[in-house]
Parts: sequence; C-alpha cells; structure tokens
Amino acid sequence: MPKHLSSALSIVICSVIAATALVVTRPAAAGAETGGFDFTRAQVATVGLRVPWGMAFLPDGSALVSERDTATIARVYPGSSPVQVAAVPNVYPAGDGGLLGIALSPTFAQDQLVYAYISSVSDNRVVRFRLSAPQIQQVILAGIPRGQFRNGGRIAFGPDGMLYVATGDAGYPAYAQSSNLGGKILRITRDGAVPTDNPFSGSPVYSYGHSNVQGLAWDKAGLLYATELGQNSTDEINYIRPGHNYGWPACEGMCGNPSYVNPLVTWSDSEASPSGLAYANSTLFAAALAGKRLWTVPVSGGNRVGTPVAELRERPGRLRTVAVGPDGWLWVATSNRDGRGTAGPGDDLIIRIPPVGPSGPGVTPSASPSPSSPDGPSPCPSPSFSPSPSPTPSPSVSPSVSPSPSVSPSSSVSPSSSPTPSPSPTPSPSPTPSPSASPCPSPTPSPSPSPSPSPSPSPSPSSSPSPSPSPSASPWPRWVRAPAKRRSGSFSSGRRPPGAN
Repeated sequence: MPKHLSSALSIVICSVIAATALVVTRPAAAGAETGGFDFTRAQVATVGLRVPWGMAFLPDGSALVSERDTATIARVYPGSSPVQVAAVPNVYPAGDGGLLGIALSPTFAQDQLVYAYISSVSDNRVVRFRLSAPQIQQVILAGIPRGQFRNGGRIAFGPDGMLYVATGDAGYPAYAQSSNLGGKILRITRDGAVPTDNPFSGSPVYSYGHSNVQGLAWDKAGLLYATELGQNSTDEINYIRPGHNYGWPACEGMCGNPSYVNPLVTWSDSEASPSGLAYANSTLFAAALAGKRLWTVPVSGGNRVGTPVAELRERPGRLRTVAVGPDGWLWVATSNRDGRGTAGPGDDLIIRIPPVGPSGPGVTPSASPSPSSPDGPSPCPSPSFSPSPSPTPSPSVSPSVSPSPSVSPSSSVSPSSSPTPSPSPTPSPSPTPSPSASPCPSPTPSPSPSPSPSPSPSPSPSSSPSPSPSPSASPWPRWVRAPAKRRSGSFSSGRRPPGAN
C-alpha cells in the first residue's frame, strides 16, 4: 500500500474509533471491577468487522478473527483497522452456518497450522490449513450435522493438547441422544484421530445430550466448562465431565432425572443466549447474544461459588466471542450484523477490557503493550468505552450435579433416537498442506479469491450497507461511520425462533 494511502487510512480508523468511544462514554460506575477486570476502562480496539465469530492469537499478540458470512479471516491490532489475511474456500454461509470457530495449532510457531470449523454444502466439519495457503485444506473431522440454525461451532485445544469441538443438534433435538455427532462435545487429536482415553472406545464423543454448544473454556485446574443455548426458553453453563449426559431434549435447564447432569447456572433466553466463553481469575466470562451483556460467573472445582454479574449491558449490543488475550486484557467481539441485531455505525466491534491495575482502577494496568501494526505503531491510542452500571442479576443456579450412568457406544452413524453415542466414520485424509515461510501475514495488498458461493447464501454484508439506525435505536450518532474499505493482506485467497442465536 502506498505510504500516503496507509497514513490516510490510519487517520480514518483513528477518527472512527475515537468518535465511537466518545459518544458511548459514560461516567464510571462504582464497583465495576469484576473478575479481575476493570470494565470502567473498556476500550474499542477495532471497528468494521462483519459478524466476527472465532478468535485466536498469533505469537506477536495480534488476533486472528474469523468472519462467519464472508468466510474470511482478519488480523486485528488494537487501534488499527482489520486486515484481511485469508479467504477460506469450501465454506457455504447460510443461517447461522459459515466460517465459525478457529484455533491455532499448539505448535503453530513450527507448523503454522490454523484449524477452522466450517459449514460445507452438506455438513459441518473441521479443517486445517496454513494461513498462507487456505485453499490447501485437510479435513480433520467431517459428518457433523448441519442445519439452518443450531450448528454449534466453537473449537479449542485443551490443556491436554487435544482438540475439542462443540456441535449443535442442527434443529433435530433427537440428535443429541443419537449415534451421530450432533448435540455433542467431541474430543480428537490434532490429526483427527480418536484418543485412546476417550470415554467411548473408538468414538470422538466426549459428552452428549447437548442442545447447541458455542463456548468452551478450561479453568486453572484443567476442568472444562461450556455454554449452551437452549431451544425454547433456558440457556446454561455446564461443567463438562467425560461420558456424561446433559439431558437434552428430555430437559432444558434444570432436570429432576439423576441420569442427567444439571447445569451450574441457567438464564432465560432474553437474558443470555450465550456463545463464547473465557476463564480468568476464578471467573467464567460468557458472551450473550440476545442478552446483550457479558455474564461473569465465579467458579471453583466445577462449582459455582459466587453470584453471576452482568457487565457491558446493552451498549455494545449482541456479544458473540470473548477471549483472554496474551496482553492480559479481555477481548470481546460483537455480533450486531448477523441479521438478528441492530447494526450501528462501526459494527462489528472488538472491545478490550484491561485487568485491574496494582494501584486501582484509576491507573492504566501494566499489561503487555499492544503489538504495533504492520505499518508501525498505531498513530492513536485505543479510546475508552464506558459501559452501563452492572445491575444485580437473577439467574437460576443448580444444586450439585449428579453423574449419569455409563453408556455403551454403537457402531452406527445414522441419525436415530438411540441414546448411545458412537464413533463417526473416519474421514479420508487430505494431502498435508505445503510449508509456508512465515506464520504472519504481510500488509502489502494483493488480490484475494472470494470464498466459494453458497447454494442458498444469506445476503452478504458487503453487498448491501447496514441500515443506519435511528437515534433512539443506537447510542452512536448517524455521522459515525465504519472505515470505507479494509486493507487486504498478501495472503491469497420474547422467545427466539427455534435455534436462533
């Protein structure tokens, strides 16, 4: 990019971020230090994303962010505009399917592999590729049921080095208790094999009886927690134990049957519709879509140990993803352009919340500085974003969970109402991607191929501008606008409707 254009674009993004933050800033709320983070000092990190879904951090501290509907991956530095670094082929966005969760290989510095949960024309699947060559994909796991809604989609490597895959029932509740891969949490090796210590021999199923899991997080003891969107009225956070049955569709929320595990906490769908999940400082952070807030839940040893508190209420809008960055800050992505929210100027955003500093909330925390942008240090600081005060929440909390009886897996993979999960067929391996010289993209623009068209695509955000919200519908004025264009990197390439999230 010519130097004068780069400078002009930097000025535009700084102006947009600063204007956005100035309009939404409110007086600091007392007691807004929750879970070790200072929500009175939240900052807008970047604007102009289109339905961000997954987030993973590169070794230099910048974030890779997947966009569901455009099937592209952007690189984000705080205070700079998003830079497209990859267009992922073989993705067919429709409904809530598309390019969903992403994760970096535990040995990314050596192998440069990115894992992605994508919706293909016939199923949901996990693929991997090098960031410099997304067109060379290896299928790691295929055959996850796909629907218009309720596709799950979060993936994450656990502390044991295994890849965990969260799936939904694809709109067919019976799948959660059947032999296929819908309505489950799956556990596989980085190459797609079934670990020998999985609870059901030869099967990737780790837990079952789930409705639509979209968030995974581990505490410092290595215990797994998951967010779950209910179908009709009740959403959950669950402590996940291998081989256990979480009750769907017999139960949504609390259940009196000892064969099923009760959730740690439940909410009505209007309070939550939780998606992304993160853990820090003995606290779970759950991003809420319909609830338009960030729920914080104190936990210890698989139990809830404090009162859940809501932060970032209403102002940013629908929240999809939350992650703790290598800088020690909490990163939160909005989802206001997903067709179910009110898109404001600048949407979608990423917001960063600093940890509480050693000298109190009035002092900028001494976290690692944000990495500089590809063109040098950001020309403007990340502005402040002050949320509304946190009200006292009223979620429902479960008693101690009960273990479920053991289940014998079946060899069948066809959908059925059988309550016994079984292994899926092993997908045929694809050629291993070719090596790449660098794990990180260059900011120099170059043509990038568009993702494969969908047979029934949802309207692309790039094809029609988001409607300008009325002053009563948005806290931002009409004159604030997202960046006119994004830079491309040098890499080629009431009740919600059933399942809505």
